[in-house]
Amino acid sequence: MTAPTLERMKFWIVVPKYAENQIKNPTFAEPDGAKWWTVGGAGVTIEETSDEQRRGAYCMQVNPVAGVGSYVTHRVSVTDGSYYTFSCDLKGTSGVKISISIRDGSLVSKAAKDVTFTGYWQRAEVTWLADVTATDYVVDILQSSASSSNDPFYVDGAQFEQASKASTFFDGYSPGCRWTGTIRNSTSARSANTGLGGELLCINDYAAITKHIGFGMGQWNQILTKMTSGGDMYQTHIRKSRTIALNLAYTGNNHGELQANRKVIIDALRPDLLSNLPVNEQFGVNMPGSYRGHEQRIVRYQGFDAEGNEATQPIDIVCVFEACHSDTPDTETSQQDVLLFTVPSGLFQGAYNEGAELDWIADFPAERIVKRDANGNWVKWTGAAYESLIDGLNGNVLCMAEGPDGKIYVGGNFTNAGGVSAADYLARWNPTTEAWESVIAGINGKVNGLEFDANGNLYIVGAFSAVGAVPGYFVKITGLQPGGTPTAVEIPKGSTMISTGDGIQLLAISTGTKQDPIPYIYIGGNFQNAGDVVAADYIARLNPETGAWSALGTGLNHIVYAMAFAPDGNLYIGGIFTNAAYPYLCKWNGTAFSAVGSSTDINQAVRALAFDKKGDLIVGGAFTDAGGIANADRIAKWNGASWSALGTGTNGTVYGLIVNSGKVYVAGAFTSAGGLTLTDRVAVWSNGAWQPLDIDLPGTAIVYSILPASDGSLYIGGAFSTVGETPDENAECGIVSDRVYEIGVASASANTYPSISVTGPGTLKAITNYSTGKSVMFDGLTLGDGEWMGLNFDPLQLSFRSGWAGRGNLMRYVVPGSDYGDFYLMPGANHLSLFMTDTDSNSGATIVWTPKFWGLDGALL
Repeated sequence: MTAPTLERMKFWIVVPKYAENQIKNPTFAEPDGAKWWTVGGAGVTIEETSDEQRRGAYCMQVNPVAGVGSYVTHRVSVTDGSYYTFSCDLKGTSGVKISISIRDGSLVSKAAKDVTFTGYWQRAEVTWLADVTATDYVVDILQSSASSSNDPFYVDGAQFEQASKASTFFDGYSPGCRWTGTIRNSTSARSANTGLGGELLCINDYAAITKHIGFGMGQWNQILTKMTSGGDMYQTHIRKSRTIALNLAYTGNNHGELQANRKVIIDALRPDLLSNLPVNEQFGVNMPGSYRGHEQRIVRYQGFDAEGNEATQPIDIVCVFEACHSDTPDTETSQQDVLLFTVPSGLFQGAYNEGAELDWIADFPAERIVKRDANGNWVKWTGAAYESLIDGLNGNVLCMAEGPDGKIYVGGNFTNAGGVSAADYLARWNPTTEAWESVIAGINGKVNGLEFDANGNLYIVGAFSAVGAVPGYFVKITGLQPGGTPTAVEIPKGSTMISTGDGIQLLAISTGTKQDPIPYIYIGGNFQNAGDVVAADYIARLNPETGAWSALGTGLNHIVYAMAFAPDGNLYIGGIFTNAAYPYLCKWNGTAFSAVGSSTDINQAVRALAFDKKGDLIVGGAFTDAGGIANADRIAKWNGASWSALGTGTNGTVYGLIVNSGKVYVAGAFTSAGGLTLTDRVAVWSNGAWQPLDIDLPGTAIVYSILPASDGSLYIGGAFSTVGETPDENAECGIVSDRVYEIGVASASANTYPSISVTGPGTLKAITNYSTGKSVMFDGLTLGDGEWMGLNFDPLQLSFRSGWAGRGNLMRYVVPGSDYGDFYLMPGANHLSLFMTDTDSNSGATIVWTPKFWGLDGALL
């Protein structure tokens, strides 16, 4: 379909004016939808849709019947002697004709306007001077019986007001406006004291616009810092305010006509028009009058084709008026003048809203492993149900690693991964084919740990006794490169090595140091006499170049569960060993063990170790008050000199942790982290605070491993399972809204800030924009049945409020470290997830935003 061609540009000044809109719920917002409209015509139906809207998340879809008078009406009241205008946004199949009208209680037309659809949105209006006082009149949208079209058409932004022409659209949610009664189910009123809505005064009616200045791309500063070595280092850009101007040419037959035209413009823009006047506006609940910068004004722009059809989106330029009109006309019949405005934000905005319905939750089977892709999806839609992005396994996942080939290697206690024979205890997930693959046949017991060396060879350890014909516990697998043949290579372990219970738990491969370039391989677990070396107990070291084993000092006295190399090459070791000088946690410097801090700093098992980007050690396990620090429970940080807590720690054992992109991902048996209530045994430490992940795993079983992959995906593995839960319990997750993806959130050319509405029942956990990396997390925010809340993320109007006044300020539920002050939508596609548990069919969520533009050019249809 060819869009109308831009041939005429028109500009208006929005003049403050009180108005009431008699149309209830004029943007068809849920849960009320179109309930105030009445359908006429046999077989004609209406519904709400989130596919074609112009004013928010929904609009009304009318499904006409060819050859049948198909109409919808909404009751209104009129008063004798007053003008009334009905206006609405309409969209339908190009060439199809309908009409809008004002009718009496017997459906006799009093005023009507014919509309021919263009295939794009257009705003139509009809005006009538009332000659009666009545409460049973209706506004009407009709496809006549002469039409042969069955195609649906769409209605949005309906408005019926006492005026001789339509003003800017508003409802009770609009700036400077309020509902006169129950939200969405009453009329709405716009204050006369706001400059952000009102009567449209067409500048072109009073002067010719001879030039447009400043309406292209706005201004910005590029920030660069001088470098001592010469040149500049680029940092960022900062958007600036901008100045726009309209050059005007006034004409008239005499001074009086000329000044009369100028007077209309001056009176509409005078700077004291709105000085310090209170504005009674509302967000969620009835709010008292307030002053909120409503002195700003709007210049409206829209482009049309030669027939008057909309050729661009309508644009509102929120601005302040600068000094002009300072001189009287130059001649008796003409004057050149300039309207000058400053645009504080530097951006233009749509005179309309876009929106979408957010799918906020899905449940799906989750068997020992789940995956979230880089766009935030945990699931995919099959056409009948949601399913996990990764096939489940029939046994526990204990360890994971990303291979040089980008595939995810998984070890554990499972067999036949994905139904693939020989994918026992060790398998790899191919993200490209989305299928499990066998790595090597013949593993006969669980794999506890795996690690790749610098050459791409894979080392595995565990409780297996063999890999085919190769003896087990500790095996090297070569030939994993494309075209290679995976081969198990025996690592001689000696005839007296004993491995019991869960066997070897893990391994770590050093990269070598300048002082000691050998890439030793360290193993830890439940074994003794590795390689027949006395004292090679629970931990040992292998020289892969010579095959020689060596002990670390006199060994340790019990199981090792964790190892991590520090940036300086020292090896940190954790477990359940109780050697007097360094119980549970110690450091190996190449020649001797030593305590980390003092010998009393850690009082119970250490299960996980990792270093952050600053070189600080993160320790996870079952201990409490590490280093005597209150709240350093089950997880703590060692900076080389002292211990510190991560919030208030966790309330259960930490079994796995990994540091990625400045975030600490933690897995285990806990149900809360930092006091944050969790049900999924995984959490993230980010921005100095604990945050949940947007998933609720089934059951209460331990999560052992968590892996952020290089493609932005996240894998979680453990003992959780849908099968066998009583009652049956699927995993639940927030899901990325397909609708938001399709339309391209902020489908203009600049970032914008949304408003999100959530309806209960349910417990809101997280809202995440995976395209920007911004998220807002909540703890304890449970909405009752029918309760709703609105979240406005505009930094200038930041407000989280509930429809229930007794709820109070919702900011107390926001988890520290959340991006609530900078949660924005960027141009193009945004992948959004809103995660809420304990919902039912009454629950819902929508997102609405005002498109923002760098210049008028982005408004073309």
